[in-house]
Amino acid sequence: MGAERVSITFLYGPRYFAPVRYLALFFKTLLILSRRRPDVVYAQNPPVFCPLTCMLYCSLTRKRLVIDHHSIWRIKTLGGGPVSKLIGFLEGVVSRAAAGNTTPHTFWAEKLKAMGANRVLVVHDFVEKNPNLRDEALRRSFTERPMVAICSHGGHPLERIEAEAAAVGRVGTVELLITGPREKLERRLSERTLPDNVRYLGFLPRQTYESLKASADMAINVTDEPFTLSHVLLEYASSSLPVISSRQEVLEDFFGDALLFTDSSDPEEIARKVRMMQEAAIRDEYRKRMTRWYEGLSASRQSELQALRSLLTP
Repeated sequence: MGAERVSITFLYGPRYFAPVRYLALFFKTLLILSRRRPDVVYAQNPPVFCPLTCMLYCSLTRKRLVIDHHSIWRIKTLGGGPVSKLIGFLEGVVSRAAAGNTTPHTFWAEKLKAMGANRVLVVHDFVEKNPNLRDEALRRSFTERPMVAICSHGGHPLERIEAEAAAVGRVGTVELLITGPREKLERRLSERTLPDNVRYLGFLPRQTYESLKASADMAINVTDEPFTLSHVLLEYASSSLPVISSRQEVLEDFFGDALLFTDSSDPEEIARKVRMMQEAAIRDEYRKRMTRWYEGLSASRQSELQALRSLLTP
C-alpha cells in the first residue's frame, strides 16, 4: 500500500509484565502518532490495546482508522472468564468504531460481522511465488537421505514439534529439517534427544531458506492451536510444496483438499501420512493441488488489494 510500517514492543515475554508493557505502549503509540500525524491508521489486533489507542488518536484528530484483525483475541487466546469478556467488549467497540476492518480469512470475518464490525473485508495472506528451482547440491549439503521434509516453528506450546520429530524418526528414509529459533525449540526438545534423521537448522539466510523450500519433497505443519492459519503454509504454497497439516475448520475452509490432513497429532498417525507422501504419485498429486490452489489465490490478489485501497482511501 506504500504505507510506513511501525512495529513496537516493550518488555516482551512474561505475562506478568503485561500491565506495565501495555501502559508504556499506550503512551509510546500516542507519541508516535502525534508526531507523524497520519491521515489513516491501519492498526493490528491483537492485542486490542493497539487499535484502542489508535481509536483515541483518530477520534481526537478526525483521522481514519482501519483495523487488521490478525485474529480475534477473545476467541483465539483467552478463556471465558471476566478478562475474556472485557477483551471481547473492547474488540467489539473498536471494530464498530473503525472505518473498516480487515481479516485474513472468512472464519474471522463471520465472527467480526456477528460482533457488529463496520465494513468487514477479507484480505488473504499472500507470499510471492518462489522463483527458485530444486537444488540437488543444497539437498546433499543437509542430508544424503533420499527424501527431505521441512517444518518451521516459533515455539508456541501447542505446536507439536515433539510429535513431528517422533513421527519422522520412525521413517528412516526421510530427513526432517526444522527452521526457527533453535534455542527456544531446544527448550522443548533437546537436540541430543532428536532422532538421527531430524535436525534443527535455526534461522537460515534468506536465499538458503527459499532454495530449501524449493528443494524439499514435503513440508509438515502440525499444531493444536485453534483457528490457526500459519503464515508458513503460504510460504509452502508459493513453493508448490506438498504439505501434511493438522485438520482444522479454518484450514479446510481456506485450502480445501490442497493439504494432506492428519486427524490427530499422534506420532504414528503423522508417520502414516509421511509414508503416504513418500509415494511419488501421491506427492505429485498434492503438488498439483497446491499449485492450482496457489494460482487461484494469485488470481484474486489484485481485486483484494484494490478493495483494500478503497477502504483505506475512500
